[in-house]
This record gives sequence, C-alpha cells and structure tokens, in this order.
Amino acid sequence: MKYSLNAGEWNSVFAVPSSVVDKYIKLAGGSSLKLLLFLLRHGGEEFSEEQLSAELGFRERGEFEDAALFWVQRGIIRFDNGNALEAAAQKLEDTPVPVDKPSTKPRIAVKPVSVSSGEIADRIRSDKEIETLFAEAERLYARPLRNSDNQLIISLVDHHGLTVGVALMLLNYCFKAGKTSSAYIQTVAADWAAEEINTIELANARILSLERQNGIEERLREAMEMNTKLSAKMKRFIKTWTDWGFDEQMIMLAYERTIDQIKEWKPEYANKILESWKDEGILSPAAAEQAAQTHKQSVRTAANGSSSFDMNEVMSKITNRYDN
Repeated sequence: MKYSLNAGEWNSVFAVPSSVVDKYIKLAGGSSLKLLLFLLRHGGEEFSEEQLSAELGFRERGEFEDAALFWVQRGIIRFDNGNALEAAAQKLEDTPVPVDKPSTKPRIAVKPVSVSSGEIADRIRSDKEIETLFAEAERLYARPLRNSDNQLIISLVDHHGLTVGVALMLLNYCFKAGKTSSAYIQTVAADWAAEEINTIELANARILSLERQNGIEERLREAMEMNTKLSAKMKRFIKTWTDWGFDEQMIMLAYERTIDQIKEWKPEYANKILESWKDEGILSPAAAEQAAQTHKQSVRTAANGSSSFDMNEVMSKITNRYDN
C-alpha cells in the first residue's frame, strides 16, 4: 500500500519572492503583477513580446511595455536582445504645442525619437545620473512610470539636450506648479533648450522668474476679476517686466497707476510706466512715489517760471512810471 498527500492543485506551485510582495505590492499595477506571475509560473522559459501579450490579454498600446519596464528597472526580470522582454519601440503621437507657451522664441517642433524600454533599462543600470532622474520622476508621479512617462523623461536629456540636473529641476518645478501634462513639460523643456539653460544656476534663476510670473498673473487676474486665463500677449508683457527686474509690487503699482490715469486697463500704458521706471532705476514703490513727487514739483516750478504774468516785473514798471 502506498500513501501520498492529497494536495489537489497544491501539487503544482511556484514561489513568489517575499521581497517582491514586501516592496512592490502597493506600487505594481495589475498588468505588472500579471506579467510577473506568468513568468514565475514558467520560470526559465523565454517568450516573445507577442506571446506574452496574447497570453496575458494585453491589447492596449504600451500596456506590455509599462508592465515589463516596472520589473526591469528593479532588476526582477531581464530581457535579451531579440526576445520577449525587449520592449518594442513606441512611436509618440505628435504633441501639439500650446498656444499659451512660456517662450516667444521661434523654434521648429521636432518629434522626440522613441527609445525602447530595453534601452532605457540599460541606461538606468549603467548611468547613475539617469537612474537618479527616473527614480525622482517616479517619486514625483507617485506611481509606477508608464511607457509614455519614460519616453518623456528620456527625451528631456536625449532630445532636448538638458543635463540631468537641469531636467530634475524642470520636473520638480512643473510638479510643484501643478502643470504635469506631457505637452507642458515638453514645451518648457524646448524653451529651456532654446535659451541654453544648461546649469543648475541658470535653471534656478529661470524657475524663480517663472514663479514670479505665475504669482503676478494670479494677482492681475484677481484685480481684473477674470475667470479665464490671461492672454498670451499679457503673459509676454509680464515676462518682459519680470526680466526687467520688477517684482509683483511694482507691476501691481503700474496697474493701479494705469487705472488712475486713463480709467481703464491697457498693458501698453503700464509697459510705458514700467519702461520709464527701468530707465530711471526705480525698483521700489517708495522710489516710484519719490519720483512722482519730484516730477510734480518740477511741473509746478516750470509752470511758475514760464508764466507770462510776472508780478515783480509789473510792480517795477508801475514804480518807475510814478517815479518819473
């Protein structure tokens, strides 16, 4: 007589590394978990991308790449050139450039070249700076990076030519400002590349300028009781004024002076005020007030000095007439 355990389905089991559950169960998406379980079940076997997509029911564009790259970046699964886990190159759709773009410099829009997930994974493994860039991007997104995210991030370095440090600052600025669309990030990156912002110092100065502009835009919208965004023309004026060195106080003062003097808001008039202040080196409300008082005094003096009715002269003539 022979005895055996009636394990049923437990006769065929496979192990799941505890570290995978401990570290990644909250981060990994459903597609990534399906892929990992399938590969664990068929340990040692190799599959093509097409086979895996068919077995797992992946039909959406980029779904397999997103699922695979999550584990490749963490060293859990590997790919070999020519087999399953080399992600196919995904062509990005043409990204429309927003009309309301941060820079007015003309440029030719060129679509970034798609990079395979395998290449990206190689870059992450071999380049500490690239590894840091992707790790920070994942922290900012607060979720596993998708294929489209990876293409965007690598394009900041490969397509736009930004240094990793500058790319990190750009991403942090965009997320802090709540402007995280691919189109906006690509547009800002193109502007920075055109303006040759290639050092941490230049990037920091540009971010400070952008933050000032954003604050001024909100103040002007509130002052004008606007529910819509400012026009591209108005944003260009604000950029010019901040580039001249004016802060929010001075620009709002120019706004108030414009309303006081012509009873309506015309940015061209405010521009003349600010341009004159720039030429005279007036950069504070106190200096602007002092200049205004000096100007009023000059006008009064000029008016008195040019009067055709000089009382002293009249009295002298009268005196002379009676003395004679």
